[in-house]
Amino acid sequence: MKKADKTELTKQRILKAAVEEFGTYGYDGATINHICSRHNISKGLIYHNFENKGALYLVCVETAVDEFIAYMSEFQFGTDFHKYMEERYKFFHKNQNFAHLIFSATPTSEDKEFTNSLQNIRNRFDAFNAQLYQSALDSLHLRAGVTKEDALQYYGLLQDMLNSYVSVGHSANGYATALDTHEKHLKKILDYMLYGIAEAQK
Repeated sequence: MKKADKTELTKQRILKAAVEEFGTYGYDGATINHICSRHNISKGLIYHNFENKGALYLVCVETAVDEFIAYMSEFQFGTDFHKYMEERYKFFHKNQNFAHLIFSATPTSEDKEFTNSLQNIRNRFDAFNAQLYQSALDSLHLRAGVTKEDALQYYGLLQDMLNSYVSVGHSANGYATALDTHEKHLKKILDYMLYGIAEAQK
């Protein structure tokens, strides 16, 4: 086996172990020592391939976002965000470590470079989701006084709020419960935001 191939396999082994560790315990709860002991990986091997815990975590979050975008990009949703939410739920339900990595990726570190890198990765996830919502808006005749910019801004606020709920709910109620609640609420609220909650009065 070529050295480059062996190095890549080693990185993938470390990454798989780190995704499980960070996806289960979060950034603060995970440690390099636990990754090593639970997955029989030497600390030297990790530091040979990744500069530090933060660098490894960033790769894990980026991998989660990449896998999500790759999976969702296989479908043609058009303006059907209900179908989009169904597939999104399937992905996160099957890949709960990826879900936790994405939803808990809230920059809180004093390391500005780490925080900016994490925010940039997270922005890709948010922008991908916003694209479908914007497509749905483009197909609607908005009510007088409501701008597309306003609608997109409130969508962003909504998603941030629900993402925070998943992160907190993971520790309080168990991740599967928090994820189910998040996706069901998001689907309903998006429906309400786009189509309203009351029939027009005749």
